[in-house]
Amino acid sequence: MKTARLALFAALIGLGSLLGSAHLSPAAAGWGSQYGWMGNKSYMDCLKYVGAFGADYPNRNKNIETCKRNYLPGGR
Repeated sequence: MKTARLALFAALIGLGSLLGSAHLSPAAAGWGSQYGWMGNKSYMDCLKYVGAFGADYPNRNKNIETCKRNYLPGGR
């Protein structure tokens, strides 16, 4: 019984630690600004509109570049 209580206590501590750190954004978690573009709602909406997350099709890359020019700082 004592072992079960200890395991339950450890599980609760682990779950609390996991949930406590869940509010961190990818940039705050050490990924840097490499994924900062994901927070740009206008850019993400443009990508969804042009179908950038679907299968490869003619002019797909051209459409993605147009979204970059229009919605990312510096048009990366």
